[in-house]
Formats: sequence, C-alpha cells, structure tokens
Amino acid sequence: MGEEDSVEILSLCGSREGRIARKVRGWISLRRESWCRQTWLGRKTSASMQPNDETTPEDGIAEDEARINRVVWASRIIASVLTAVAVAFVVLTHADQPWQYVVYPLLAASLLLYGIVSARYVRLTHVDLLRRYQAQLVLRSMELEKVAAHDELTQLYNRRYFYDHFQEMLARARISKQSMALVLLDIDGLKKINDEYGHTVGDIVIANLARVIDKHIRASDVPARLGGDEFSILMPDTDKRGAFALAQRLWQELEQVPMYEHEGLQVMLNISIGVSGFPWGGEDADEMMHWADADMYANKVSRRLPRMTAPASEPALPDDVGLGDFDRI
Repeated sequence: MGEEDSVEILSLCGSREGRIARKVRGWISLRRESWCRQTWLGRKTSASMQPNDETTPEDGIAEDEARINRVVWASRIIASVLTAVAVAFVVLTHADQPWQYVVYPLLAASLLLYGIVSARYVRLTHVDLLRRYQAQLVLRSMELEKVAAHDELTQLYNRRYFYDHFQEMLARARISKQSMALVLLDIDGLKKINDEYGHTVGDIVIANLARVIDKHIRASDVPARLGGDEFSILMPDTDKRGAFALAQRLWQELEQVPMYEHEGLQVMLNISIGVSGFPWGGEDADEMMHWADADMYANKVSRRLPRMTAPASEPALPDDVGLGDFDRI
C-alpha cells in the first residue's frame, strides 16, 4: 500500500456484532445515529513504522499469542524430555521381560500424547479468552471515545472535538488549496421556550434541531453543539454559495416543521445563521469564527428590526444584511 496509512475500524451496529474492515488514508469522520458506532482501533503507517510508534490492539493480541505459543512449546519439549528419561530409567531398572521393553514405552508415549493434546486445548482456550477480553476492552474504549467526542443530548460532536477537527480540516484545506466553510447557528428565544414550556421541552427542541441539521448535511460535514443554544457545521470543499444554500434549506424546514408538538401545542423555532470560510472568510480558525459570529449577530439583529415600507416613489433597498440576498453571491 506504499506510503498510505492502513487503518482498521471496528463497526458495531445494533446487535453489537463487530467486523474489521480495511480503510485507507487516515482519519474519517464518525457519524451519529447512522454511523453504527464506528471508531478507530488503531493506525499503522506501513512505510515508516518506528519501534516507539503506536501499535494496534491486534499487534498486542499477536504478541500475547506468540508468548502463549512459546510457553506451550517449551512445556511440550520439557514433557518429552522428562518422559524419555523416565521411560529409560524404568526400562533399565525394572524391565526383565521382552514385552516390557515394548509396553513401557507405549504407555509413556500415550501419556505424552495426551499431554500434548491437552496443552493444545489449553492454548486454544487461552487465546479465545484473550481475544474476548481484548474485544471487551475495545468496546469500553469505543464507549469512552464516543462520550468524550459527542454531546449527550444531541449526539452531535462536542466543542472539544469541533475545535480539534477544525484545525485539522483547515490545515488540509491550506495544503490542498481547496475552500472550506464554517456555519454557526444560534437558537432565537430558547430562554423564552424554557421559561414558558419547561426545560424538558427545551431539550426536545434542541435535540430535534440537531436531527434537522443532520438531515441536511453531507457525510463529510462535521456538525457540533458548541454550547446551550449554539451549533456549528464544518463543511470541507465548500464555497460560500454552498454554505448559504445549507442555511437556506435549514430556514425553509424550520419555517414549516415544528420542533415540538404535543396535544395541539406546536413550538416553531427561529435560528440565526452566520457563515465564513477559507480563504474567502478568514485565514485561520479564530478569524473565521470571528466573521461567522459577526455575520450571525447581524442576521439576528436584522430579523429583530421592524420592516420598513419604502415610499411608492422610491424603490425598496435590497436586503444587504447577513444572508438575506442569495442572488448577490
């Protein structure tokens, strides 16, 4: 495979049955709900492995199996030598009939064969137990990694994972000279929803918004919940038109679909969206976050202002605030 990275991932779907599949070229994004809980088992560079490089769990299993095999083979050799010595001693000191010279070695050989078969059975049992134990460790590690990287309520990525992945994606965009987009979203009036209907309804609204976001993004996009009512989406290989198109799709669905519905009560949700990107909206992560946050604030303020009707003799000015006029892009 040359210089490419060989990565092993473990896919665990509903029944928690796993299978190992080979993938190439580094890290891929984990998906929520549809991802069947994919996570990394290990990473190995085929052309540049060093003695102190990170090893995969399978490497550890192979080392443990080799250690068990060495112990088993050593026990077989020791048993064979001891058996030969014992047979020779018995034959030389106790055998006085011709048939004894045949029967004593055969009895010793049968006992030795039984010991060899038993040792093989013990070896297979130990290896099986070792693999089961390793699989349990991997499952626990996967659960811990998922908890560490995901928001519990929305199952989107959390703030820490977002900023780590942001730097990696930005570095790849600089190297490949491709564009990327950053979309920030903020729920308008979440405090009012919590005060009026309770925090349980507020949590349901947040979770349903996360599902709407997940519905409209691509597999390569990275959605995250940054805080209580703030979300973000990283979009690789995306220009400003693609980012604005996503914002428009989110607005259109939220205008039509309530985020909470129970016994005739419908809670509609408004969100403010700001976008920026590389290289058209910033050269580093801080600058991109600054411009996206400024754009989101301008969008929030513009929708709070009362709409003014222009005099009949004067044409209305185009909406030039935030993401209002998509034909300008």
